[in-house]
Amino acid sequence: MIEQIWTNLLNFASQFVIPDWGGLISLLPVFVLVLVVLIFARLVWAYATIGPTRVRPARRAPVAPPGLHMPGPTYAPIFGAIGMFFLLLGLVFGGPWIVVGVVALVLALLFWGHEALKDYDHVADLHPTEVPAVPQIPPPGVHLPGPTFRPFVVALGLGFLFLGLVFPGWILLFGVVFTIIPLLGWLVDAGREFRHTVEADETGHVVNDPAPAWPKRLFWAMGLLLLVGVVFTQGWFPPKSASGETASGSPAPGGSPAASGAPGSGGPPPGGLTVIAKDVKFNVAKLDTPAGAPFKITFENQDAGTNHDIDILDSTGAKVFNGKDFPGVATQTYDVPQLKAGTYKFECSIHPTLMNGELVAGP
Repeated sequence: MIEQIWTNLLNFASQFVIPDWGGLISLLPVFVLVLVVLIFARLVWAYATIGPTRVRPARRAPVAPPGLHMPGPTYAPIFGAIGMFFLLLGLVFGGPWIVVGVVALVLALLFWGHEALKDYDHVADLHPTEVPAVPQIPPPGVHLPGPTFRPFVVALGLGFLFLGLVFPGWILLFGVVFTIIPLLGWLVDAGREFRHTVEADETGHVVNDPAPAWPKRLFWAMGLLLLVGVVFTQGWFPPKSASGETASGSPAPGGSPAASGAPGSGGPPPGGLTVIAKDVKFNVAKLDTPAGAPFKITFENQDAGTNHDIDILDSTGAKVFNGKDFPGVATQTYDVPQLKAGTYKFECSIHPTLMNGELVAGP
């Protein structure tokens, strides 16, 4: 029994002395998530305890000053956000989801317009009264945060991010970067505002930030990186000749005449391969073809209005065949040059993370 207890203690201690580094590395995202949650909880706790939460046991209903009309609460922004979500979902997956997204967004905007007209009619029925002059400086003891471009820059970053979800690649990477950077800056601004507020409570001196300058350098950087992302995503650079093909997908001089990447006429060729694209997915995950001989791929794009293609990549990630993309619903035949024996990857260059598979060229 003592020997069994000692063995269990040694096994337990080995988890710390000789840990499973692969398992620990795979848990890094979990550790980062826990750290982010703890930091966010600390910020919430800090803001929740900076002062009295209530002036009396019951919450007082806000009353607008004389001559000032405050619109009532509405769910219109939430419905608008839901409609925009469905529209972006449709841009990613295509098909009927686009119709659902457009209908949801239009209904949300119509509801929002109805709410605005109802509030306007309510204001029109009120008798105008003299509105007191608005002070040009904050009242004593009130600290107002300065103006900022952070929300606008975050919105641009989210635009990059959603654009990258439709066209994965460099644009998606830049979208993530330009969303994280202004959010971190926004967090820094919030910390500075908190310190100014505490200082105003202690000294009675209110410090208001000046109007910020236009972030011209950041806008230029975002525009330049967007251009770079489009160039790399569309395959304009590096030139196709670097992988043995010209920009049109035809073989470099000295290559095989059958290496053309342009789609041919429809109809499945005898002895060729058939691949179907539907709902932004390939119908097959693995293809087999003889090595050392040209072959044909009949590609059926069944996603109406959505462009797809088929590219073949070797083990280094270099393209050995670049098929031309075309919108559905349509069928094209690709003439693929001979491949050396080995394992390749085939994918849609427009949706590589969603549409890919394995191609084996064997004897």
